[in-house]
Amino acid sequence: MTGQEIEKEDENIYNKEDRKEQLEKDEIEPAEAAFMEGYEDTKLVNCNSCGKQLDYEKSVSREINGTNYTFCSQECADKFEKENQA
Repeated sequence: MTGQEIEKEDENIYNKEDRKEQLEKDEIEPAEAAFMEGYEDTKLVNCNSCGKQLDYEKSVSREINGTNYTFCSQECADKFEKENQA
């Protein structure tokens, strides 16, 4: 198997139909398929203060100077607001 074929095979787990096919052929474990399905449902955002990537559902939102921002914590939101007061 060439490197390109391996890379294509690895990418298939990210495609819902291909993942189902691999699961049926026992090429991936059910836990791997479930993990990737959960990954597809996750909306990732970056903290506007520290840049940390996080699940949108777990983020802190705050309106500052008329613009909505997302943060990983209240501390980051407070810091960002203090640094960007109009």
